[in-house]
Amino acid sequence: MKKLILTAALGVACVSAFAQGTLNFANAGVGYTAKVTDTAGAGLSGAGFSVDLYWAAGVTANSSSLVALGAPATFSTVAAQAGYFFGGTRTVPTAPGVITAQIRVWDTAAGSTWLAASGVTGAQIGESALFQVTLADPNATPPGVPAGMSGINGKGFQLALVPSNVPEPSTLALAGLGLAGMLVLRRRK
Repeated sequence: MKKLILTAALGVACVSAFAQGTLNFANAGVGYTAKVTDTAGAGLSGAGFSVDLYWAAGVTANSSSLVALGAPATFSTVAAQAGYFFGGTRTVPTAPGVITAQIRVWDTAAGSTWLAASGVTGAQIGESALFQVTLADPNATPPGVPAGMSGINGKGFQLALVPSNVPEPSTLALAGLGLAGMLVLRRRK
């Protein structure tokens, strides 16, 4: 009996270790659209910008718990589709079901990932609002059709510039400058 329980537990562990779900990585589809624009408001086009899926299993409101899928896409080069990407099927390494997702976009001249570009002063980066996607099961019979990212509907966004990392002066430094200024004025009198 112990061997049977152990064998069943190992079987469940093996199956869940290989669990995966799929989605259609695109910000436009039947019934949904979420255009991405640059800092000037123009739709992004071509390979000058990349987009990646950040995700976490289940429902979360914390974007810092999301991890990059690491399978970026670029934007359409068709003028009428500026601001939209159509990355195709992506496999997410978690069991089919609900995930929390976010798309993050960056200027590829600033880095090969969103994280790298987010540390470059003046780079254009952006991220969508969080949304949920129900992943399809590619191992089902018949296989599930990759889920569309319809939860992103209406959640388009505009990129922003990464600010400079010039540190703000501390309160003590400002107090010292003020005191020095008062002493200089006092000596002049």
